Amino acid sequence: MSYKYEHLMEPIKIGSITVKNRYAVGPMGGRHFIYGTKGEYSENGIDYFVDRARGGFGLIVTGSNVADLTVDPFDPINGNPNPMYAKTIFSHGARTMVERIHTYGSKIFMQISMGPGRMRDGKTPSSIPYYKQPDKMTTELTKEEIETKIDAMIRIAQFAQTCGYDGVEIHGMHWGYLLDQFAMAYTNKRTDEYGGDLDGRLTVIRKIIRGVKEACGENFPVSVRMCMKTFMADYNESSLTGEEEVGRTIEEAVEIAKRFEQYGVDLMNVNSGTYDSFYYCVSPYYMPYGYNIDLAKQLKDAVNIPIFVAGEMDDPDLCEKAIAEGKIDGVTIARASLVDGHYPKKVAEGKTESIRPCIRCTNCIDSTLAGGVPMCSANPAAMRELNYGVPKALITKKVIIVGGGVAGMEAARTAKIAGHDVEIYEKSNMMGGHLNEAGNHPFKDSVAKLNKWYQREMDVLGITVHLNTEMTAEDIKKSGADVAILAVGSDHFVPPIPGYDHAKSVECYDALMDKVELGQKVVIVGGGLTGSELAYELAAFKKKDVTIVEALDNILSAGTPIQKSVKMMLTDLIDNVSINIQTKHKIAAVTDDGAVVLDQSGKEHLIEADNVIFAIGLRPKKSIAKDLLGTGIEVYEVGDGTGVGNIRTATAEAYQVARKL
Repeated sequence: MSYKYEHLMEPIKIGSITVKNRYAVGPMGGRHFIYGTKGEYSENGIDYFVDRARGGFGLIVTGSNVADLTVDPFDPINGNPNPMYAKTIFSHGARTMVERIHTYGSKIFMQISMGPGRMRDGKTPSSIPYYKQPDKMTTELTKEEIETKIDAMIRIAQFAQTCGYDGVEIHGMHWGYLLDQFAMAYTNKRTDEYGGDLDGRLTVIRKIIRGVKEACGENFPVSVRMCMKTFMADYNESSLTGEEEVGRTIEEAVEIAKRFEQYGVDLMNVNSGTYDSFYYCVSPYYMPYGYNIDLAKQLKDAVNIPIFVAGEMDDPDLCEKAIAEGKIDGVTIARASLVDGHYPKKVAEGKTESIRPCIRCTNCIDSTLAGGVPMCSANPAAMRELNYGVPKALITKKVIIVGGGVAGMEAARTAKIAGHDVEIYEKSNMMGGHLNEAGNHPFKDSVAKLNKWYQREMDVLGITVHLNTEMTAEDIKKSGADVAILAVGSDHFVPPIPGYDHAKSVECYDALMDKVELGQKVVIVGGGLTGSELAYELAAFKKKDVTIVEALDNILSAGTPIQKSVKMMLTDLIDNVSINIQTKHKIAAVTDDGAVVLDQSGKEHLIEADNVIFAIGLRPKKSIAKDLLGTGIEVYEVGDGTGVGNIRTATAEAYQVARKL
């Protein structure tokens, strides 16, 4: 009998090795939790990768290791030490990790990089603008420096082989890093052997690939991570549709793929975008699932080596279909593997409903680029499972949780796993809190999936849920609870201006949940993330005439900081539809004719509207914590009730409190 995901679970040959299925772990950051001060694997890091093998991934690709230690200087202790910095120390941990990974039948490749170039203050093929400082020009690499870097790449690949790795992946033309800069005519103006036509611009990576094969043997697999299309309109400027492309086109990517096959590459691991078009590199929830599949098919049609694809690939049905139809050969997932390290195992067992979903918020990447661990909104222990897991409680306690939003559900789930008796009380008729309205957007189905997953966890773990039940301090006192976790959440705010209760006035929640029928002309008061996303949905999906009124100088600048990819893409999406944006304006009143607003000088004018939606923000609900003082009950407050945040801050607080009651 055939299995629903038989193509995803089918083995595949990558050069001389066989990988047991079509799932690969994509490289992630988190050096401070995976590596030690000398570049060696920490116990937590070893456990992290081994657990992905235990979770069923056929191939694991580690985070990028910069090969060179000389041309682009940095502090190897506080910066980014590579395996060559302390070879003996690194080798010990690596051999231990590889052996444990092989126990589960998985393969592991070390990803190696020539460096970031213009993306992070490095030298470049030609003098070009830095990414973070476009008014500053980079320093051009000399021929000798280039050859030093090539040699370093070959040596680190040899070292990886001695450590037992099954292959290496060259962080090649990817995310706009240095090898990308060599390969693109837009960033490489050299006239020597390392520039010129496409073959000249590929000289560096050709020497690396052939050098690795010569040093390590033809049977040592080499993968290349490559961007198929850059979606660049200019330096530091994205192209939403790709029509203004100045970087790599898919047609050029096909030609590159053909050459890679000739050079001896065994696997191509592909996606799209650069830092300049970051939302294609690290796609937020606005991007459709599998958005790189059709691009990848063009490469697959041109070569015989396997093509693995990254970019919103955490949909088993979509991936199974793409492999069955011959569009791709395998799937690379990074963020989804961070959220749930046992993703393939659950697919193999037919338990896809139990996969903890990635909400595609991109917070993990922002926190990584800031120099820390990937902070996951859906999994507070991600990449820290060994030293930040849930210990079993020595004493079982009765835990009452007030509030069934994401903070309340995470607290209930974690406390139950720790071994406590847990009950959760929700005032409304449904669980999920703000996940409900956020997940109601047509482009935020991943948030709806997280809501559904949490509610399923309540059932699976046997947590008693009380709906339509408001808990007072007196109720908690009478319950016999040892612990009360207050996750009361927040409410949408409507300012007490003239006309706030007018028939044309609409509360944000009602608009988000489609509880009102809106007219054609809509004014949204508040240009934060909530208001801007609602404006985009109404303009793009419901074809409304939308105006955003924002008191600050720019939209998307108020409230909790917005992730880089989310802000970049939403800005471009809004620019791509007809939305009237009135910044530096405040709402003054709602009248029969629409919204009366004030500019910075205090001048008043009218914006005609059928409806005025208030998306000014959220404010915490009233706390009952003080009413529980002196009762002998442990009391904790988590989530928006202590200060409005986001999904990540809510789950992080709830997990921290509940894991050690």
